[in-house]
Amino acid sequence: MKKILLCISAILFLNAALANTKDASEQKNDTLYTELKSDVIILSSTKETNSLKSLPAAVSFLSQKNLDMIQASSLKEISAYVPNFFVSDYGSKMSAPLYIRGVGARTGTQTVSMYIDNVPYFNPSTFDTELYDIQRVEVLRGTQSTLYGRNSMGGIMNVYTYSPLTYEGKTATVSAGNHGLFSANLSHYKRVSNTFGFSASVYYKRTDGFFKNAYNGRRADDGDNAGGRVKLVWNWTPSLEAIFTSSFDYTNQNAYPYMNINNNKVDINGDNSYIRRVYTNGLALKYTADKYIINSTTAYQYLNDNMHMDQDYSSASIFGLNQRQWENSLSQEVTIKSNTNSNYQWSFGAFGFYDHLKMKSPVHMYEEGIGLLVQPALDRLNQNPNIPVTINITSPEIDFNCDFRTQTSGAAAFHQSTFNNLFNVKGLSFTAGLRLDYEKSQLKYNTNTGVNFDLGWKNAPRPTLNYRADTVMNGKADVDYLELLPKGVIKYAFNDGSYLYGSVSRGYKSGGHNVSLFADVLKDALQPAMMNAVGMGSAPGTDPKDLITFKPEYSWNYEIGGQVYFLDDALALNAALYYIDIKDVQITQFAESGAGRGTTNAGKASSKGFEVGAKVRPCKGFYLFANYGLADAKFKDYRVDDNTNYKDNHIPFAPQQTFSVGTSITYDMKKNSIIDKIQFDASYSGVGRIYWTEENNLYQRSYGTLNARLGFVKKAFTVELWGKNLLDKDYQAFYFESMGNSFVQKGKPIQFGATLKLKL
Repeated sequence: MKKILLCISAILFLNAALANTKDASEQKNDTLYTELKSDVIILSSTKETNSLKSLPAAVSFLSQKNLDMIQASSLKEISAYVPNFFVSDYGSKMSAPLYIRGVGARTGTQTVSMYIDNVPYFNPSTFDTELYDIQRVEVLRGTQSTLYGRNSMGGIMNVYTYSPLTYEGKTATVSAGNHGLFSANLSHYKRVSNTFGFSASVYYKRTDGFFKNAYNGRRADDGDNAGGRVKLVWNWTPSLEAIFTSSFDYTNQNAYPYMNINNNKVDINGDNSYIRRVYTNGLALKYTADKYIINSTTAYQYLNDNMHMDQDYSSASIFGLNQRQWENSLSQEVTIKSNTNSNYQWSFGAFGFYDHLKMKSPVHMYEEGIGLLVQPALDRLNQNPNIPVTINITSPEIDFNCDFRTQTSGAAAFHQSTFNNLFNVKGLSFTAGLRLDYEKSQLKYNTNTGVNFDLGWKNAPRPTLNYRADTVMNGKADVDYLELLPKGVIKYAFNDGSYLYGSVSRGYKSGGHNVSLFADVLKDALQPAMMNAVGMGSAPGTDPKDLITFKPEYSWNYEIGGQVYFLDDALALNAALYYIDIKDVQITQFAESGAGRGTTNAGKASSKGFEVGAKVRPCKGFYLFANYGLADAKFKDYRVDDNTNYKDNHIPFAPQQTFSVGTSITYDMKKNSIIDKIQFDASYSGVGRIYWTEENNLYQRSYGTLNARLGFVKKAFTVELWGKNLLDKDYQAFYFESMGNSFVQKGKPIQFGATLKLKL
């Protein structure tokens, strides 16, 4: 049997990539083959001293072909194809909660960091972006805080786009399917000379949505998104390379199609929508000398979004939220690392950033909401025989105005050393790293509300008096953190692709501010303000300083693993076993009124489990993969009050397991055939069980979805028939409780369609 299938890399489980490169001279040491010899991924890292091909960590690589194979155009659709990697698909593109190994967050600071072309994405609101023209995606599981710092205690996701110096051509893609799906993509990659190239890409996607709003008969989640990217690569000298990337992403969608479980309907009378604009720019400089490499990455990102949410999620008019964000993020990183194959390799780096976030998030309470949430407390006072007056709100509506400014800055220095052939034992190496990370964040808040009300007399013929009560809460809150983030890794390599490793590392996730709870705090302050307005006096409402901040989350990660190749690389196996000890777990909690949510620290937790993966390539054009991840994430201590402790309960919203299996088959037709090639991909992936509450009384059982694709290739043209969730599996993507009601968002139903591609 003639072999043209070559080894992929460290822990690549699902793959059949078409990198379509035309410059084979770029295939240097860190080159990774996916399915065919011509399918190449070129690996590089600005920080790592170890080869990414045999990195002593749990890492997965996906090429553009891999993403096509599993029909993934966003990070949400990669869920479960990378073991213990999960991103719940609900709400809007503003929501992209990443979980790795049971560690993650729905709100607050992220636990998994994302980079595109080495540009950090600071705000999780920007994570759910379109993946197109991708050279590769790297997912590193486990704490990466030593090299990447804050908010990477669960892992990191690196996305790299094609370089016009190594990839040339024009591509046009059009796709259509049920539920009103239409998408188009155009790209042009041009190598002008051996030292300069440019590329330009644009995309557009439209869907009619999957759920209908029973209140008005319209679609509850239809929308459009579009964007583009320009990339310039210039090798000024044989030693100096510059890469400039600029991208724009636009989203306009109806959102939050949450169903009340009592009637299993989306029945919402308010505006639920999300509009987002993201501009991202990055300049990367690389200087290569004989014995070292210097990398510099300068990045700027601007986010402007507008979210409307009917927060009672019903046909009643209780209250609604309009949140707008304007964010400017600037970062700079410089690294220098060794460029030799000696027994000692090193890396030094410095990182700094500044982030300014302006947020306006007024909550509007309607007359029905006043009668339900505010007036009842006054009615209880009115019924008190010892109080001679009655108080009734006359304002038809109440506005809770919230204006926030958050300035966050930080600086870090880090180092990593790798000692190869330790004690003169070939293949034995030890890596040690340390990072000093400083962060400072300041929140300035300006919030207010007011209400008109009448004061009447129970037993006296006095005229009713009109009053106005106003509540103003202004102030600021500062937090800062200085952290040491070490790691140590020992590795034994049998050969270039087979090895064992063990590692210990410390992770850290930033603390922050609970701005979403201010509307609820203002509501609680209304009654004391009304009492004071009439001279009756009352205890003050909740002090926002008691709720405004939450602490950082910390972890220690212990891991052993490895990978091995058999049968001349026709069979590859990989595995990892881990234990994570977590302190001050950050948990999302909804306000009792439903008017907001916040993050709180919940004591201690742990996550333990394992990951296994296998890939088999028995013959030309035939490829199989399977992988599985188990994450047993539980609270070790989470005492809510004297009577409630969630010890040994599972951490909510994180799946206990992920699994995926799949195959890719390529059949070359005979010469002079109508079709040059037939391609078939099929995959089945799933997650579960997912607990929805800290009490662990509600959960989504394990479930899986089936995807398939059939393609016909003729020269530059490809026609594909595809389907997602072909078994039309019914499952819950999200669950929460608010104002005594329970809501869910269903998973997307069966989808199918066709795609036409042209590559020149």
